[in-house]
Amino acid sequence: MDVLLDKEKKVLSIKMPQDIDVKDFKSAKEQIDKYPDISEVKLDFKDVPYLQSKLIAELIGIKKYSISKDIKLTLTNVQEGVQQILEISNLLDHFTIKRDFGSYSPHELSYLLLDPEMNEAVIEYIASNFNDNYAELLEQFFVSDDPVLIESAILIIGKSHNYGYVDRVKGCLDSPYPNVVRSAILVLGWFGEDSCKNKIYEFLKDEHIDVAEAAAATIALLSDENDSIAIKEYLSSSDERLRKIAIQALSLINDDFAYKFLVEHLKVENNETLRVQLAKAISYFNKPEVSDILLDMLKEDSLKIREAAASSLIRIKATDRVDQIMALVEDKDVWVAYFAVKAIGALCKEKRCSDQLEKIYSKVDTQVRIAIIESLGNIGQDVSEFLFQLLEDPNEDIRKEALNSISRMNKDLAIESANNALKDSSWVVRFKAIEILEELKPDGFKDTLKNHVKTETNRYVKEKIFSIVGEL
Repeated sequence: MDVLLDKEKKVLSIKMPQDIDVKDFKSAKEQIDKYPDISEVKLDFKDVPYLQSKLIAELIGIKKYSISKDIKLTLTNVQEGVQQILEISNLLDHFTIKRDFGSYSPHELSYLLLDPEMNEAVIEYIASNFNDNYAELLEQFFVSDDPVLIESAILIIGKSHNYGYVDRVKGCLDSPYPNVVRSAILVLGWFGEDSCKNKIYEFLKDEHIDVAEAAAATIALLSDENDSIAIKEYLSSSDERLRKIAIQALSLINDDFAYKFLVEHLKVENNETLRVQLAKAISYFNKPEVSDILLDMLKEDSLKIREAAASSLIRIKATDRVDQIMALVEDKDVWVAYFAVKAIGALCKEKRCSDQLEKIYSKVDTQVRIAIIESLGNIGQDVSEFLFQLLEDPNEDIRKEALNSISRMNKDLAIESANNALKDSSWVVRFKAIEILEELKPDGFKDTLKNHVKTETNRYVKEKIFSIVGEL
């Protein structure tokens, strides 16, 4: 059993052996006793492929022992087999589980880089702790024929700001592997390598979209007053993919020329997906007329464009356009009204807005009604009495949203309503009621759930209750 003490951070790391047994937990307790000043114990399970069920009690015991000494216990590098036994035992929530790459050798980390779920975290770790050992590892990556390792080496160089490797990164622009080229383009942008900009322009037309998008991002990082003008030419391309890349690049460059070109292109672009992108792109410019452009797009035929326009109005916090948006909440087109209501809920916190939405509630379509209920919760004014009446509505979605919005403005009424909703005919409403009780935690709510589960028929509701109170 390897033991490492970090005196400065008061952390004791204990590496558990592959053939872990009861005696190892006893030894761990003895190590803890040796260092009375520590504030955290890390049990490293890197070499432990599986944990026998008989050892679960030992693990719980060391958890309790740590608590008694006011020491935080963390399990690190837990393998899938150990994770599964903890999950089956319903113990995952009882332990803090983290990854600690410090216990891995550089060679071992190279294997972890090949795991898609681990790759990014390992790159960040090596970059943050770069030393001669990792420099040697990068040399091995560059001469390998594995594009994932080469890509990882480039990203490590970029994230650790190792400018000494810049020529090697430039050479990777000629790689046959798209992922390697993409990473090289990005890192050269991070490094501010203007000398490569002309070559990177060529990649805007690359058949691999990830490479083309990386080129757009890097050109934006390296841009001067001429780049918006150069990229504008791509907006007239018959290739929709290239127009998409040009819109992305111009939104990133974000100068006056870029804004002008995007607004002009909005007048002629007919592709729905690209108009959605334009709504988002234009919203990134700090111009007073952007709100009016988005308001016009809120009335377009496409639902996707309307949704993008509403989201963009919310993103730019267009509170000065609340009155104009409010004028659309009774629009004859249900979806114009729907997205207008959603925007009001995000932008307005005033009573006049909740009053107006409450006033039109009975006049609008069901979808808009549901949006109104959600927006009333977002606005935050206490209209719980109005919402309370809706808990009797025949529509289960309306009852569920009313219950949720009440919980955001009136705790006492929310608890009462959630308890009553446990008898609702819809499992969706009952599930929401349980979520609210879990969040608000009224006295005795676990006993209430234990009693309810005896008559509950829906499996999802039962599983939710068990996740709160445990198996009965």
